[in-house]
Amino acid sequence: MLKRTISAIVALPLLFLVLLKGGIFLFLAALILSLVGQYEFYRAFSKTHDPVVKLGYVMTLFWYLGLYFDFPKAYDTLCISVYLFGILSHIIFSKKDSVLFDEMIGFIGFFYVSFTISHILLISQYNNAFFIWYPFIIAFSSDTFAYFTGRFFGKHKLIPAVSPKKTIEGAVGGLVLCTILSGLYAKIWYPDFVGYAILLGFVGSALSIVGDLIASRIKRITHIKDFGKIMPGHGGVLDRFDSLIITIPLVYYFIVIFEWLH
Repeated sequence: MLKRTISAIVALPLLFLVLLKGGIFLFLAALILSLVGQYEFYRAFSKTHDPVVKLGYVMTLFWYLGLYFDFPKAYDTLCISVYLFGILSHIIFSKKDSVLFDEMIGFIGFFYVSFTISHILLISQYNNAFFIWYPFIIAFSSDTFAYFTGRFFGKHKLIPAVSPKKTIEGAVGGLVLCTILSGLYAKIWYPDFVGYAILLGFVGSALSIVGDLIASRIKRITHIKDFGKIMPGHGGVLDRFDSLIITIPLVYYFIVIFEWLH
């Protein structure tokens, strides 16, 4: 618990600085987190599979450059098409029967980590400080409320085969309290968004729980305790941001829908 607290004390000011500064700072932070998270994902499967990780890393670099310099949308399609073609082409030259599964892991690694995290750059393009904080508020509040609700009131296991410590009471507590906090946040800073905020808080909290369970399931499949050790007491990037990487795209598409309707 002490390590977790110290890590949080160190990490939170860095997070605030990056989000406040934006620009190149946010770009580099998101890129580094994506590459580290991708590495953790690939390493988790390295004992049983051999994905072409270099293609995944190169794809991440080109993807982020496209977002930073605001290249046309056709660039995104081109990147994905070339990446997919590269992976499929590698299948031809590999002699291993497991190559298809290896490449599927490589492909999923990019979308599970880099693609999802990259949406923070899309959110930042709206130049609205209200939205940039939203994914973190949803993910962290949902996790925190679920933890304490489960600790004090939890009696019924949620999915014990995947995550034995999570309870139904904790999940409900996180869901309800995150929804309330999301509404209050919008009420104070952006009243026009309140209706969307309540729905966003509810859906975001639910997906945050799913994101946590996905990471837990991957760790059980690969027989590892943590994805990494980059954050003492928290584990790796995917251990700390497993909920966040699901909520970042959700917030972005909520903003898009909000803009469409207004």
